[in-house]
Amino acid sequence: MMKSRYRKIESLKVMGSASKAVMGPNIDVLLWNVFKCRREGWQEDFQTLIHDKDLVLLQEAVFNSPFDVIFSQSTQHQWIMARSFKNLQTSIETGIKTGSSVTANKHFCSASPYSEPITKTKKMLLATEYPITSAESSFLESSLLVVNTHIINFVSLRKFKTHLDQVFQVLKHHNGPIILAGDFNTWNGKRLAYFNSLAMSLFLEEVKLIRQPRLSHFFKHLDHVYCRGLDVVDVHVHTDIHSSDHFPISLSLKIVASR
Repeated sequence: MMKSRYRKIESLKVMGSASKAVMGPNIDVLLWNVFKCRREGWQEDFQTLIHDKDLVLLQEAVFNSPFDVIFSQSTQHQWIMARSFKNLQTSIETGIKTGSSVTANKHFCSASPYSEPITKTKKMLLATEYPITSAESSFLESSLLVVNTHIINFVSLRKFKTHLDQVFQVLKHHNGPIILAGDFNTWNGKRLAYFNSLAMSLFLEEVKLIRQPRLSHFFKHLDHVYCRGLDVVDVHVHTDIHSSDHFPISLSLKIVASR
């Protein structure tokens, strides 16, 4: 039996400070699986990409690493990280991280019910809520729910569906605008079809992305963004950036007062 190189964490870490009081009506978003910050040039690319972003949604983010100062000393974003596991050899912790220009009203995380088969590690979801304004109103009673997630990968379809069901339970009772984004590991048709069926049931609309498929992702697209109560103004996939095995995705969204 292989000795595990990881220890469970499954906890939240809050860093930095937000620069704004309310989110909207325009919201600029960055979505990026940062590949545990392993590749050269990651820090320079990251700091350029987040400069004007209201929301930054990261998967395979790290903590207790040389990059911690970027987040702990930030005066532009509040950073909340849902930590999944700790590498016993390096002490670096891995999980998902959400940065926001507005302090979250609420935050919640949970780990996948099942673990990856070899590493025995779990994947996380992180839900955060923010006060919002629209072009029609100075302040809205509803809040923006942002769910940043990395869905479990090398497991059966049944276990994949169970984790996805867990994510959509978080969305189910929210009445305001929603952003659902992350690395969903939708590398086969059955996974993607189930994901789309759940999204349709909650009237979430997929943001259409033009991007380059990768051999390492089985020529399938793993990163997705779904929205409700927001208009998509612009979207750009940064296919010129190679400091991760995923391309960064930038979006400009606009809150609408009602549908």
